[in-house]
Amino acid sequence: MKKYRLLIILLAIIAVFYFARTVRSFTVKQETRTIKSEHFIVSYSGIYKSEAEKVSQHLEENYATIRENLKDVKHDIVKVFIYGSQFKFMEATGLTEKAKGTSRGPNEFHFIYTNWFNSIFPDDPLKTALHEFTHCVQLNILIDKAKETIITQDRLTFDREFEKKFKSEYARWLWESISIFEAGEVNSISVKYAKSKNLTLEELNKSNQIYNIGYTIIEYLTKKWGKDSLPKLIASFGNIQKTLNITPEEFEKGWMAFLDENY
Repeated sequence: MKKYRLLIILLAIIAVFYFARTVRSFTVKQETRTIKSEHFIVSYSGIYKSEAEKVSQHLEENYATIRENLKDVKHDIVKVFIYGSQFKFMEATGLTEKAKGTSRGPNEFHFIYTNWFNSIFPDDPLKTALHEFTHCVQLNILIDKAKETIITQDRLTFDREFEKKFKSEYARWLWESISIFEAGEVNSISVKYAKSKNLTLEELNKSNQIYNIGYTIIEYLTKKWGKDSLPKLIASFGNIQKTLNITPEEFEKGWMAFLDENY
C-alpha cells in the first residue's frame, strides 16, 4: 500500500510539472521584446516579461560594483540578449557546444534563462547575467589597455592583433575565474569535487572544472594581496610575475595551500 501511495504522489508531481510546463509554453511570448534601463538594453524571447525585468534590475544593481571592483574604463551601453531555450540560443549565436552564455565584445552578451522547464540542472540566470557582463567588463579594460601597444588606425588590424594578444597572454582560467567570482558562483561541494581532481592552473585552461573551482582562485588572490590586486592583474593581461612579484608556480602553490586550508 505504501508503494502505491508513493507512486501516486510521484505521478501527481510529474503531472503538475508537465501541466505547468504546458501552461508556460502557451503563455510565454516567443517574439523578441525589449527593456531599456540606464546602462542596458535587454532583448528577450521565450521568457516572461517579469523574468526579463528581474535580469535588468539585477544587472543595474550590480553594475557600479563590478565596474569599480575591476576598475573599468568608460563603458558604452551594453546589449543583452536572453533566450528561453538552448536551441534558440545556439541558433542566434551560432555556437554548437552546450554553453549557457557568451560575450560578444565589451558591449554585448547572450545567455539562456535556465529554469526547471528547460534544463535538468538549471543555473541561476541572474548570476549567469552577471558572469557574462563581467566578461564584457574584462574585455573593455583589456581593449583599452591594448591600445597602448597596438598602434594602428585600422579597426580590423587592431581587432586581429588584439585577438592574438588575448589568446596568447590572457589565460582562460583567469578569464573565467574573475567572472565566476564577481557573479558569486560558488558551491562548496562543487569546489571539493574539482579539488579532488588535483588540476593545475594550466590544466584548468582546458577543463570545465574551472566553473566549479574558479571562485577560489580570485578569493585567494584578493585575500592575500588585497582587492586592488585584481584590476592590476587584469590590466597586465594576467602577468602574475609583474603584478604580484612571484612566479606563476608560486602563485599556484599558494592557491592550492589555500584550498587545503579552506575547503
